[in-house]
Amino acid sequence: MIFLCEGETPIQLKINFQKHYLLWIAGVFLGAIVFIRLRLLGLPLERDEGEYAYIAQQLLQGVLPYTESHSMKFPGIYFAYAGVLTVFGESPVAIHFSLLFTNIATAFLLYLLGSKLLNQSAGIVAGVTFSALTLSPSLQGTWANSEHFVLLPAIGGVLLLWVPQEKPARFILSGFLLGFALLIKQHAVFFFLFGLVFLSVTAFAQSYKLKKLILSVGFFLIGGVVPIFTSASIYWLYGNFSDFWFSTYQYASEYVSMISLSQGFEDFKYSCIHILESNFSILLLSLIGIVAMAPIKRARREYLFIIGFFLFSFLAIIPGLYFRPHYFLLLIPAFSLFAGAGFTILMDRFLSSRFKPLISLGILTLVLGLPVWIQKDFFFTLPIFKATKLVYGANPFVESLEVAKYIREHSQKDDRIAVLGSEPQIYFYAQRRSATRHIYMYPLMEKHIFAREMQIELIREIESSQPKWIVSVNVPTSWLFRRYSSPLLMAWEPIYLNREYKVSGIVDVFSHKEPLYKWGEKASNYTPVSSKNIIIYERRT
Repeated sequence: MIFLCEGETPIQLKINFQKHYLLWIAGVFLGAIVFIRLRLLGLPLERDEGEYAYIAQQLLQGVLPYTESHSMKFPGIYFAYAGVLTVFGESPVAIHFSLLFTNIATAFLLYLLGSKLLNQSAGIVAGVTFSALTLSPSLQGTWANSEHFVLLPAIGGVLLLWVPQEKPARFILSGFLLGFALLIKQHAVFFFLFGLVFLSVTAFAQSYKLKKLILSVGFFLIGGVVPIFTSASIYWLYGNFSDFWFSTYQYASEYVSMISLSQGFEDFKYSCIHILESNFSILLLSLIGIVAMAPIKRARREYLFIIGFFLFSFLAIIPGLYFRPHYFLLLIPAFSLFAGAGFTILMDRFLSSRFKPLISLGILTLVLGLPVWIQKDFFFTLPIFKATKLVYGANPFVESLEVAKYIREHSQKDDRIAVLGSEPQIYFYAQRRSATRHIYMYPLMEKHIFAREMQIELIREIESSQPKWIVSVNVPTSWLFRRYSSPLLMAWEPIYLNREYKVSGIVDVFSHKEPLYKWGEKASNYTPVSSKNIIIYERRT
């Protein structure tokens, strides 16, 4: 542990300050954060959550990911969700309750890392700052996206890198945790590379003998390879390795090469502006930490560690140049560590002031309080429906609950259904298996060599299985049809549905209004009033 000030006060005074003031204000904000997450537990699942929950649901029934559902994500997130569904239950409330525990656990690990890197004050601020930032709707932080589950093992692995012990178990466990983070999401490969670079640089800086360097890096690599190798071996043994390889490598390689640099830069600016607008005070404190910590000689090694962690975290959001808001969650731990450093350095400027406790209390309250005030409607007053629409607009996440409920109540457990749209959460809610591997329409609309083949496969699978229910989602963001998209599926859909199915439900979807539902006979003679709607078809008998 180091102190960032040049002129130090007695250690005991620092400890008393931490205990009586900093811990108190951090506890108040953490309590508010927990309250907000508890209030918003009932938020409906968005698409990624729906995908993870549905495939995990299938996994618990003995169906391996990729065999009946196409996805480019590594299988770790489905294993994590399977654990969540087993422990907490199969509902949006249960999933978001697990996120609360995951977030608190990650904040605690960040507190430990900040305390070991800098001092206890910095650790406390880093932990509470992380929880505050990851709550923001501008980061879609109240939804259980894979980034949350990446950060828990990743921060654990990074924390072990800083532990001074040279035992093999430390290197193996650090590599394993960072390897498991990679198993959850491919972007986490950069956290693993950070660990590899840090160990190598440390070895050269401390003049390790070649044998010691090889052993430390070797143990780290062994630990990191275990999660990926184990997963690939399972698919190999069950004869499904080709499904695993196509989804996570062949298609994924096409996916990350479709966005131009100029489009990616525009998306990056758009997301950054929204994040800055609501969290500028915390990010300003982080900037103070980045700038003010650099010239402190006694903190040079710690500064290089955090700045390296920040750079590799930034690299983790770049693949594909998509820059979706929740991708930026991967940057928050590094920003939080710098916020802890910035706060400590600011406090050191008031070492001789008897008003230091009040000043520190005011600064931290202002820094953490401003984002809460700016986003207070979402946090405290908006009902679940309006909170969801505020973030996701006309995306039919609220509506999916009622659609799935209707299908579940009017079908048998073994009935297959199909969703012509990118709403996998409907499968999860309805507890019905998909009639096609394609639970998203996005890959079928994209510009890559597999798109038309995927459309043909979806048509063949639906016509072959003849699902009892088909849900047609007429919302542009559920398809993202582009000028270069193959029109095959769009042309087939109305002909097939009119011939084989009848309308049994219609939902008018609005950006800011309550949806309008029509079921049964009322739906058959109803014309949607909104251009965005969902039509539920039942197979003719």
